[in-house]
Amino acid sequence: MRRALYIFLFVFLTGHLCRFGLPWWGIVPLGALAGWLLPLSAARSFGAAFAGGFLLWMLNAWLPDSANEGLLSAKTGQLFLGLKSGHLLLVTGILGGLLAGMGAVTGFFARELYVGSKSNP
Repeated sequence: MRRALYIFLFVFLTGHLCRFGLPWWGIVPLGALAGWLLPLSAARSFGAAFAGGFLLWMLNAWLPDSANEGLLSAKTGQLFLGLKSGHLLLVTGILGGLLAGMGAVTGFFARELYVGSKSNP
């Protein structure tokens, strides 16, 4: 349970610190690094990194959206078959969570490949 919290915090905090210096896909290597450094099972690594990436991308989309009272997300949602702004923010969070989670699973399996499963709890 503690390592899952560490993965969540690692993905969320390092992603927040690096959001201006890395491209949009920069959360994938951060998730992979978390999966490598903090080995859990593949499902737990995915879940913890998914939660961190989801919250990170959701907050990073919601803060500017709330600053302009949702005007931009409402206009963008109209381009995607009338999607409401809340749904668009939810989709953004899910995409960020999937990227971080897949990165963590990749890091976990890379550790299994190179180090082996003897260090896995």
